[in-house]
Amino acid sequence: MDFSFLASNMRYLLEGLSVTLVLATLSFVGCLAVGTFLALLRLSPWRCLRWPTGLYIDLMRMVPLIMVIFWFFFFLPILTGRPINAFIAGLAGLVAFHSTYIAEVIRAGIQSVPRGLVEAARSSGMSYRHCMWHVVLPIATRNMLPALVNRFVALFMGTSLVYVIGVTEFFRAATNLNMRAFRPYETYIFVALVYFAFCYSISRVGALLERRLTLTGAR
Repeated sequence: MDFSFLASNMRYLLEGLSVTLVLATLSFVGCLAVGTFLALLRLSPWRCLRWPTGLYIDLMRMVPLIMVIFWFFFFLPILTGRPINAFIAGLAGLVAFHSTYIAEVIRAGIQSVPRGLVEAARSSGMSYRHCMWHVVLPIATRNMLPALVNRFVALFMGTSLVYVIGVTEFFRAATNLNMRAFRPYETYIFVALVYFAFCYSISRVGALLERRLTLTGAR
């Protein structure tokens, strides 16, 4: 196999990879914000908030990601009467889909904190805000971190699906290159190696952060 043609087109591939990284980062930040909001609604004592949120989360988790991306790309222009940028549609689809999974991770992380610990903190005179910041969130973060890292890896790989609406991210850039040169073995082996390198690195960073948080909590 000859990988020399990849070297001559590396700038084009790196441009696509940069789009993937930007899309994954913005999507994850959006997922954390939306997921936290959904988790709080899911934990609400009011059924009028808890039930619709649970229905939305369950519904979104039962449809393929590619369908959600199509919804935003094709239906939003119909609803708003304005065309939508493919990158924005892909970003919105990724956030809408993955935020539901992150919401469940955050909800489980908060609920994993022993209730007795929270009650003890509150009875010692801590306010609700201080209790959440100094007691609940540090413990919940340690519990949530492995699942959040897994969701980011899934989100990073899921960015490849936005190529169907015309976003030239890394996978589409590689596909365009293969269509010109017809070198599928070299192209897609390279793509697989890049995805593996990034996902493995993310997993290792997550493991390192988890160990540090565990050591910090043990002190």
